[in-house]
Amino acid sequence: MMENPALIYEYEGSSHHQSGTKPPAPLILLHDGGGTTFSYHCLYPIGRTVYGIQNSRLDEGGYWEGGIPGMARHYIKLIEKVMPDGGEIIIGGWSLGGLLSMELVSQLSTRPVTSTRPQFTVLGMIFIDSIYPKSLELVRDMPSATEGPVVKTPEELHAMSLRQKVNLNMTHARMMVARWEMPDWTGREHLIPPTILLRAKEFVSTRSEDSAEPASSDESSGTDDHDTVKKGQARSFVDYARDFKMLGWDNYGTTGGKFIQKVVDIEGHHFSIFHEDYIMDITRKIAAAADWLDEPDF
Repeated sequence: MMENPALIYEYEGSSHHQSGTKPPAPLILLHDGGGTTFSYHCLYPIGRTVYGIQNSRLDEGGYWEGGIPGMARHYIKLIEKVMPDGGEIIIGGWSLGGLLSMELVSQLSTRPVTSTRPQFTVLGMIFIDSIYPKSLELVRDMPSATEGPVVKTPEELHAMSLRQKVNLNMTHARMMVARWEMPDWTGREHLIPPTILLRAKEFVSTRSEDSAEPASSDESSGTDDHDTVKKGQARSFVDYARDFKMLGWDNYGTTGGKFIQKVVDIEGHHFSIFHEDYIMDITRKIAAAADWLDEPDF
């Protein structure tokens, strides 16, 4: 079982950082809908500590009775485990990971300050092709808010391959997103950290898409083609708001998406942005986003 959070890269300092200056804030990346953090392990070092948090119930199907808020509460505890003294952090993630970041930040902004637990300052968020979830409510293959989880016996779960577990996690992620009541920031919009949205440039072709983000390079949808959707083809659910620069976030309540400070295009489509052809591009843009949110001391 992988450590959770997993330490992907540890900041080791560099010659351009003066002695005595504070180290860069760690970047904490929350899992995608498939529940894994494999894609984050493909990144190159970005000059700061990077942690990845996978779905703690990945092997159990990925469903949480407490939904998105329950997941975020648990992940705050995991962050406290690796940062017992608290401090500054940047948080984000791919797809579902961006939504989880929003919920986690909301909970951190409202919990009482006590002397018995670490305190965190979120310098910013990085959404990696995270679509505003209310844009997905009209998508035909999204589950209803009342749909129950897929129940598997322990024996069935044990016999499942990683790809099957990732697909089940994705199914459950969609269910939890469908019933998620997004944080209401009315009157406290100023508490949302500045956010950078990394937005995939291409559309997913219908034959490129399977039911989940790839769990590994071998667990992808089975094709590396980067074709865009052609006229007459059905549009993938992850592309429902692709025509809009902010992927629908400008419709988010009273915030109007104003917390998103930059939108940066990244190569590939939603399911290919971490593929080998594009890993250098996305690494550089994640690094630049983190440095913009937490400017290095020179």
